[in-house]
Amino acid sequence: MGASQILRCGETPTLTLRNVSGNLNLTGWDRPEIQVRASGDDESLEIEQREDGFALASDGDLWLQAPVQSTVVIDTVEGNASISLLLGSLTIDQIEGNAAIHSVSALNAGQIEGNLTARLIAGDLSIEKIEGNAQIVKVAGSVQLARVEGNLTLDEAGGNINATVEGNVRMQTLLPPGQQCTILAEGDITCEVPHEAGGVFTLKADGHIRVTGLGEHRSARSGSLSFERQPAHSQMTLQAEGNIALRGARLRRFDETEYASAVEEEIAARSVEITQQISAQIESQVGELSRQLEDRLSRLGSNEELAVTIQERVQAAMRRAEEKLAEAMRKLEQRTQESEGRRRKVAWGAPPPPPAAPKPKRTPATEEERMMILRMVEEGKLSVEQAEKLLAALNGKQDR
Repeated sequence: MGASQILRCGETPTLTLRNVSGNLNLTGWDRPEIQVRASGDDESLEIEQREDGFALASDGDLWLQAPVQSTVVIDTVEGNASISLLLGSLTIDQIEGNAAIHSVSALNAGQIEGNLTARLIAGDLSIEKIEGNAQIVKVAGSVQLARVEGNLTLDEAGGNINATVEGNVRMQTLLPPGQQCTILAEGDITCEVPHEAGGVFTLKADGHIRVTGLGEHRSARSGSLSFERQPAHSQMTLQAEGNIALRGARLRRFDETEYASAVEEEIAARSVEITQQISAQIESQVGELSRQLEDRLSRLGSNEELAVTIQERVQAAMRRAEEKLAEAMRKLEQRTQESEGRRRKVAWGAPPPPPAAPKPKRTPATEEERMMILRMVEEGKLSVEQAEKLLAALNGKQDR
């Protein structure tokens, strides 16, 4: 696994990925820089700086975080691709594996040889060829699918819809005024629109055609069926070699603010993921430092003086940590007492409570007691919480 690299680029760079031989994971973030990590060694990653940004190529897997306003151009990904949180334009020539594209401004792609999952597209979605299945949810703009060799699931598009599908189609559309929807399928088509939807409907099928929930029940066998509902401000054309089922249903209205809120949820989820990654990196670094320290201590041999010095420094650091912990606990106890006092505030005119008796002087825990407790924690005989309580009890014991 190669080390991460940081490329300074500004807030609106152009990022070109010439070829990724493995999988690609690309996500946006709010920094004016690109973080790059590849699965191979340094020689497997090529980075070319250009006037408007960077061009990259990788012989293996590639992980990237780029500014959210980046313009991204992808030539070829030989594996799978996961792309999210990009508000600049996204252009893809070819992905040989599966593609998962979430929360982007717009998508223009040539060929996806695997399956496609696309969700929360703020603009238009246009793809020339999808060799697998396609699942598309919430597109604010138009949907243009020249050829889908598998099945298509489409849920909510604000603009026009035009798709040619070799498999089956399941879709929902609100048929907003002015929308033109044309679906050609070699399999079956199942489509849901609102009960009150109006428009001009043209249905052709080699199998059965059934229309329910849109006024009177309509059906036809191996032929065509056309009808119009007012207001006829939209057009729907469905043509299938199998069956067509068009149903009126109670669909939730398309809300453009959902895109922004959904992107915020995506960012929050990414924040958790990034936090976990950072925690894992810190844990790995701490482990490596511990191994280095043990290695260095093992090389000290008989140098007892240096070993004693290190021991003293460790003990001093532990004492400072204990003091900070005790101070934090005292402040917490004080805030708790103040809050409890406010909740038990006496009624107006009642005499004030008597002053609290002064606390007896405390004798802090001895160095031997502290070290014994710390050893018990290290050996797993006490938890950190139990050790804190025990130290607090020892520091709080009265003089005998």
